[in-house]
Amino acid sequence: MGERLKEMIHDPEISVIITIHNAEKYLRECLDSVMNQTFEEIEILCMDGGSTDDSPEILQDYAAKDGRIRIINDDNTSYGHKVNEGIAQARGEYVSVLESDDMYEPFMLERLYEIVRRHHPDFVNGDYTNFFDVDGWRFGYVTHMYAEENYNSLIHYREEPERFGVIPRFWTGIFRKDFLLEQDIRMNESPGASYQDMSFRFLTSILAASAYHLNLPLYLYRTDNPGSSMHDSTKTIVIAEEHEFLQNELRRRGITNEHVWHNAYLWKYMDFRGNLRHLKGEYRQELFERYLQELEKDREALKKYAKQGYGQFAREMMEESPQRVLELLDRDVLQEQEGRESLYRLVNAVAKLSSGQEIVIFGAGQRGRRILELLCFEPQCVRCIADNDGKLWDTDLGGCRILSPERAVEKYPDAVYIVANGLHAQEMEQQLKSMGIRESQLILWE
Repeated sequence: MGERLKEMIHDPEISVIITIHNAEKYLRECLDSVMNQTFEEIEILCMDGGSTDDSPEILQDYAAKDGRIRIINDDNTSYGHKVNEGIAQARGEYVSVLESDDMYEPFMLERLYEIVRRHHPDFVNGDYTNFFDVDGWRFGYVTHMYAEENYNSLIHYREEPERFGVIPRFWTGIFRKDFLLEQDIRMNESPGASYQDMSFRFLTSILAASAYHLNLPLYLYRTDNPGSSMHDSTKTIVIAEEHEFLQNELRRRGITNEHVWHNAYLWKYMDFRGNLRHLKGEYRQELFERYLQELEKDREALKKYAKQGYGQFAREMMEESPQRVLELLDRDVLQEQEGRESLYRLVNAVAKLSSGQEIVIFGAGQRGRRILELLCFEPQCVRCIADNDGKLWDTDLGGCRILSPERAVEKYPDAVYIVANGLHAQEMEQQLKSMGIRESQLILWE
């Protein structure tokens, strides 16, 4: 880091707002990812919400090293309040929000600000990589948030609300501060740290004169933090109250566009479904009863906007009987659990491997591509992909060479072979064994 970065930058281009509350476990890695950005003209606003762990000491230590860090102490633990206060105190032209258990790719702010220089949009964002750690190994997979045609060009939400939806995540981008102030866009300051971003995402989407989506994963989103608000079942009703806040905001602003309201109801019932899937016992029952109350209240409005179409999952929440909805939710939970257990078996087997172990993925289909993606933080371990389809040999998949099984075994006889096929795993296992690969070298993902 250059000497000048030890001093405060008086005219930062971007203000990074980091929301913090008892974040000692992940805070150092988070701060490092911001301090090491290739784009240096930033300030880092650390909003500490009355932490009682070692977070304050960590912040003081980092602030002593980098004058771009400002610590703003505020005992109000509302996530929305911390973000609003950060925006109010930001000196940058653009602001971004980073959660203290997440990280930025090193080039994130540079790539986003390149778009700012060319197009000056109200906001610009990218996609994100979900990641989690198992026994010293880091695994990941990318979430692409938009349809392909909505990437890499300037788009106009306000002019075409029927064409564009609502941004699914707000922390993957930067927002022009004056746009937020001019449009009076603030987060709902409800208690705690759950769901306040829903109304913020919705309002920034429909009120932006222009926006830009980069087809590039820039944000690193941690999925294995047990302290995340997403894992807090006690906040069951908050999502319903957040949608009530959003609808009141739309009315207050005199917004009557039918496409906007259609989107508001679509998100509302998809959020009900998503949250009910992850709840159990009394918490699920509490939210389910609130969902039924809201459904009865919204019936006429839902009919009014039905011509625009809601999609299968939202329609089920709006049209099926309560008993059928519960059955569908249980089906969703079972399918999700089976997929999660299968994935955990795979990553736990991989995590037992020694550091630097050579890996060959056997199968270039959907499962093979998924394994290659899961190993995105350890790309040097994957030596090649083997496949029985001769048409694929000597081509590349995700930067990895595809070889015949015979050639792969010849080149990498001591590698671990991950068999990635749901239908023919046993046959492929025997094929490898016939070429001299031992049982101890095999991992099957069936």
